[in-house]
Amino acid sequence: MFKLDEKRRERPKRAESEGKSDRKGKGRRQIPPQQVFDNLYYVGAGNVASWAIDTGESIVLVDALNNDDQAQQYIIDGLSALGLGNKPISHLIISHGHGDHYGGFELIKSTYDPRIVMSSVEWDYLENDKFASYRWGKKPSRDVAVDDGEKLNVNGAELSLYVTPGHTPGTLTVIFPVVDGNEKHRAVLWGGTGLNYGPDVSRIQSYTDSAITMKRIIKEQNVDVFLSNHPGRAGTREKLEALSNRQSNEKHAFVQGQDVVVEAFELLENCTRAQWMRIEENRSYQAK
Repeated sequence: MFKLDEKRRERPKRAESEGKSDRKGKGRRQIPPQQVFDNLYYVGAGNVASWAIDTGESIVLVDALNNDDQAQQYIIDGLSALGLGNKPISHLIISHGHGDHYGGFELIKSTYDPRIVMSSVEWDYLENDKFASYRWGKKPSRDVAVDDGEKLNVNGAELSLYVTPGHTPGTLTVIFPVVDGNEKHRAVLWGGTGLNYGPDVSRIQSYTDSAITMKRIIKEQNVDVFLSNHPGRAGTREKLEALSNRQSNEKHAFVQGQDVVVEAFELLENCTRAQWMRIEENRSYQAK
């Protein structure tokens, strides 16, 4: 659903000589920095994304990876490799308060001094969250707090910000315009896909509700590009590879059409609905 519009290729069999260490490292292979649209760049790692939206005079960065080392290697060095090293980052949008998305903010802040944007709900969540890891940088302090449906206008580029609870209570999803030559499209960057908090029915239901809401917005705004902040969730690596080998008569690998994006959110809706229904059925069975 999220990957390229082609028949699913059969996964090649693993050679007997390959060990577990190879398997562990596979998902963490580097993804080179790459221009995706005329105004959008991928500057993330192999397992977590950072997207740079070029507004002309400055960059809006979405997510800051795990820590300062990654921020330097992938974001700062990546932008430099793409010819954007001298362009300021005016805003850093943090999709949600997990450390693999805010961990490199301190270096980004000290280098570019951007405004740090999260939802009001997520700032509260992050300030009271005791979960931490040595892999992550320190938490950002409250800066710009936004609510559902607010617009962020940067140098004429309008980004629509939606609070989509589920993965976390205040996850932000961003919709913004992208350009491919003479073609204009709209992209949705889904803020969080995992259900990594156990059998919390009300929270999973909020995820279902968020998917339903986004499905309606996708139709209203004719969004035809689906992006994720984890490359493995949306076939980002494969799409980037296809894009780098794109022929002049081929369509853009990330432009899959509104119908496919709607179906993606239907998938999220149905999967999460099945999760909380199963939990409730199990509880009902155990109560008998």
